[in-house]
Amino acid sequence: MKSTKLNSLMNRWRAETRGNIAIIFALSIIPILSIVGVAIDTQMTMTQKNKVQSVIDNAVIYGSRSMQAGKSRADVTLEVNTYVAALLKQQSSTLTCTGVALQYVDGKQDINATILCAQPTTLSNLFGQTKMEFRVQSGSTYGIGKLEVAFVFDVSGSMRSNGKMGDLKVAARNAVDTLMPPDVELANPDDVRVAMVTYDTKVNAGAFFEDVTNKKAKRTIYHTYRQCRYQWGSYCYGGYTNVTVSTQVNNSCVQERLGSQAFTDDDPGPGAWLEAADPVYDEYYGRWSSIPSCNDIGPQPLTSKRSDLYAYINNLDDYGNTAGHMGVAWGWYLLAPTWSSVWPSASKPLPYDEPDATKAMIMMTDGEFNAYYSGNAQGNSFEQAQKMCDAAKTEGVVIYTVAFQAPKQGKDILNYCASSSDFAFTPDNGQELEDAYNMIAQSISDLRITY
Repeated sequence: MKSTKLNSLMNRWRAETRGNIAIIFALSIIPILSIVGVAIDTQMTMTQKNKVQSVIDNAVIYGSRSMQAGKSRADVTLEVNTYVAALLKQQSSTLTCTGVALQYVDGKQDINATILCAQPTTLSNLFGQTKMEFRVQSGSTYGIGKLEVAFVFDVSGSMRSNGKMGDLKVAARNAVDTLMPPDVELANPDDVRVAMVTYDTKVNAGAFFEDVTNKKAKRTIYHTYRQCRYQWGSYCYGGYTNVTVSTQVNNSCVQERLGSQAFTDDDPGPGAWLEAADPVYDEYYGRWSSIPSCNDIGPQPLTSKRSDLYAYINNLDDYGNTAGHMGVAWGWYLLAPTWSSVWPSASKPLPYDEPDATKAMIMMTDGEFNAYYSGNAQGNSFEQAQKMCDAAKTEGVVIYTVAFQAPKQGKDILNYCASSSDFAFTPDNGQELEDAYNMIAQSISDLRITY
């Protein structure tokens, strides 16, 4: 009898305990879901805000161009709102935004733009928060201000055909003349500075190789591995011994940066060095791979000297394949204030938030992005270029692209990288290439994003 009562009490205790646990869990799941929901929705909203910022930045440039062409403020307002609505429709089907509010500065061709948007929530919606709102602002100033421009030239082997390299040299030199008119004396010549870099199978880091890799251009490469003392067929007798082999390398070629800093503009250093292009030892065959190589031209950091830029252009030569993602990376590095420790004092980039200043990259290719070295760890050249372009644009770098007689894959990646469709050019001959570079240079000279 006592045993029956005891069992009954124990069963009631277990039931009550399970009930209490269920109640506690039910009460705790609500705040947990709330915290997770807010975090997820906040991240989604910030992603949308970055996209809208890019759209509004491009829209004020678009509107300023219309004002430059003589259109009225009413026409410009209509055009900007139509332009923004079309781009936002492509970006997201869920985002809702007000019309773009424009403010004009009397006596100037300046535009300030503001837009208010709302992103529907997901998990947060369960707790009564149906949307997250954000405001985006941008502005443009018409006129000559501080300019930093990086030309990125594809000098892969395909550039030797159909006179393309000669066409590129003419177009690039004319673009320099547009950015730095020989017959115009600027009050401060350093207000306009231009940098240049080439890419092919790799990038030649030139005089900056040691600063970015922590290695000497002339260096000894070592490889240590375990070798069987006595080998008979597939059997090893006598155990293993460590063997170290070496070879001499003398080049300044670099590959893509690996690791957590792969798609950032962090300055080179411990944990963030760029990869030197070293040969690899094949243990099976007992030999080194061929020593990697690249074209002979290192980067030209920012300069206001036309003569240095002319000389650089004249020395362009074709070589190898097309590692386009590395071209994007080095174009960004030339403009990045975080790389100031690498470049000479006269070439140190301005801060990203420098007033009345523009940083622009002109990315050029005639082919597909087909050379990369990270295996599947970081994606192929196309995928890595997308990540680099996204990161550079997030920092405010305006990207213009020139797909010169390029195949579809080359056009696709440059269309993706361009700050907008208006910034992507697809010339098919030398004259169109010259026109494209001239229009880009004129556009960069005329307009500035102010905030």
